[in-house]
Parts: sequence; structure tokens; C-alpha cells
Amino acid sequence: MPARPTRRQFMIGSAGALGVAGAVGLGGLLVGQDSPAPPPQRIPDPPRRGEPTDAVGTVEWVDSAARGRRVRLVTVMPPGAERLRLPVCVALHGLRGNAVWWNEAGNRGLLGDAWARGVPPFALVGVDGGDNYWHPYASGDDPMAMLLEELPVWLRERGLAVAPAAGDLPGEPAMVTGVSMGGAGALLYTRERMRRRRPLRAVAAISPGLFTDWRVASKRPFTGQADWEANDPMRFFPEITPVPAGVWCGDRDPFVDATRRYIALARPEVGAVSPGRHDGLYYAKVMPDVAGFLGRHSRDEPMGSGARRAG
Repeated sequence: MPARPTRRQFMIGSAGALGVAGAVGLGGLLVGQDSPAPPPQRIPDPPRRGEPTDAVGTVEWVDSAARGRRVRLVTVMPPGAERLRLPVCVALHGLRGNAVWWNEAGNRGLLGDAWARGVPPFALVGVDGGDNYWHPYASGDDPMAMLLEELPVWLRERGLAVAPAAGDLPGEPAMVTGVSMGGAGALLYTRERMRRRRPLRAVAAISPGLFTDWRVASKRPFTGQADWEANDPMRFFPEITPVPAGVWCGDRDPFVDATRRYIALARPEVGAVSPGRHDGLYYAKVMPDVAGFLGRHSRDEPMGSGARRAG
């Protein structure tokens, strides 16, 4: 059984993200943006000390018509939390990953630690989205439709967000986060919610898989340059600027140049480039700040919610 995380191990997250030197971990190497993103890397499991504060995670299978397959549905919550009124943050995994990444011991420890320190509680929910950058690419596989139309049904069936705060629809996620490919997907999901007049309270993108030109993006799952441009956060960022956003990236991440450019264009509430690579050690450093950002906005009234309730 893997050792469980403790509070002390991850206290560096808030104070140290800007000042701790980046470390090579879990095989993470400095690569160019042309290189494939490395597989999702685990947040390290630290030695057990004192009383654990781990979040509670569950993994189950559901049928997704939008994706044409069964997918995993992962839920991570504070121990003993009341489901009905708990805001939900949908969490999007990276390339060659799956939803179980969010339920690994390191992530549960980080989230449980944050909630134990007083971060307002919320539920984190992940689903398997495949490797198509969270947008329709292969025939019969539409992960974005799964998020927009099927996920709220699954949440309601499980008693999550069925009595939401004013401005939220029953069962609908209030926030989104994502790592690597999922970071770009989180920005895309935010746009799709805006276009449906169902705005989010916050979006948090960790090491987002962004590209500065088509030559590089052509190596990812886009049907052509027009498809990439239509789903490129560098182009659609004005549509989502009303939503509070946080963006985090390591200074030795292959996506750092594109992320710096996005931060300069979109001017998110939090735009942090700090020592680190595209690996689990970097995620461990910034995840406490990400949790704090999401918790801080978890009970905001969504932008435009008054008009939505009226219409």
C-alpha cells in the first residue's frame, strides 16, 4: 500500500512555488515544444507523518454515448462533505492519461491538505477524455459533448451539486481545472460554457498544452490548421476573459513560451511561471495554490447569472 501524503510535505506549495529551484523528477527532461508531451507524471507520495488529511476518492465506470465507450468517472471530495451543496470542479487529464490521475495518493493528499488548512471545500470530478485535446476529432468521439451534456446528468444521479448556489444549474460543474492537454481543454471548456450562457466561476490551467504556430500544432490531433485555429486559446481568449482564470507553468516546461504568450495576451488573475518542468514535482509545488484559487472562487456568483436565471 503506498504511503499516504501529509500536510507538511506540501506546505511548500503556496510559499515556495515562486522560489524553490526546479528539480528533475520522475524522468522529466527539458524538451522542445516540437517533442511529444511526456506521459502524465505522478505527484510523489511522501512519507507518512502525523495524522493524514487525505481527500476521499471513488472511481466508477459510466457509459458515454458522446464518446462511444465506457469511461471512468472519478470523484475526489473532502472527508464528510455534504454532497448536495458542494461546488463541483471538473478536472481534465493530460495526453496519454486518464481520470484516475486525479485520484492518485499525491493528489488526494494535496487536496485534503488544502481543505484541512481552510480552503473552501469543493468536489473534484474527472472523466476519461481520450487523447483528442478535449474536442471532437475522431468520428463518434466527442469528449466536449460528454462534458457539456452527459457529465451534469452523471453528477445529478450521484447527488452532486443537486442543490447548487444561485446562478448554477443542478449538477453542472461550477469550475474547471486541467493539466497539460487538460489545461488547454479547460480553457476550451470555459469557452463552450460561455457560448451557452452557462459561465463558470473559475478556470485553472496547469502547464497548459498550448502552441504558438501550426507547424508544431500539426503534430497533435487536429484535422487541419482551421480546426486548430478554431480551438486555439491564443485566439479565443477574449471570449473567456470575464471568467476568473489562473495559469501555472514551469520555466523549463516545453510549453512555457506559449504559456508566457497566453498570459501576456489574456492577463489572467493569476499568471505564474516558476521554477520547474513538465512533471509531478512541479505539479506538487503548484497544486496547493491551484486548490486555493479554486476554493476562493468556488462560491462566487457566476458572471451573468442574473440574466441567465431570468431568461
